[in-house]
Amino acid sequence: MFEHIHRLARRLIPVRPLLIGLIACGLVGAAVGVFAFAGNDGNLILMPALMLMLWAVTGLIFIDVFAVIPRQPPAGRFVSGGRWSDRLRQGLLWALLLGFVALGLTVVELSLYIADAWLVDGSR
Repeated sequence: MFEHIHRLARRLIPVRPLLIGLIACGLVGAAVGVFAFAGNDGNLILMPALMLMLWAVTGLIFIDVFAVIPRQPPAGRFVSGGRWSDRLRQGLLWALLLGFVALGLTVVELSLYIADAWLVDGSR
């Protein structure tokens, strides 16, 4: 399973500069929405900028974390740390994967909340 995630993250490495640019655009849009408009008028720019930034940061985290997964040693070969270090490394990878899944679900929920607030605010 980790090999598939690693392969996907490696394929997405060329998209990394685009994600960094999208994060910068999201920050600029959020700053314009907060500082250039008074009251709720800036929310029409602020909320989509926040969603753009959230998704771009999530993609960047995925690439940075899972593009460098160390390869598993061949079975039966002596490893300097022994079986405990292999289990610890495997447990850390599973913890990172579960943490990223939790982060992704949080971003989805937050995006739905922001989109709902944006649509309600825009309909007034």
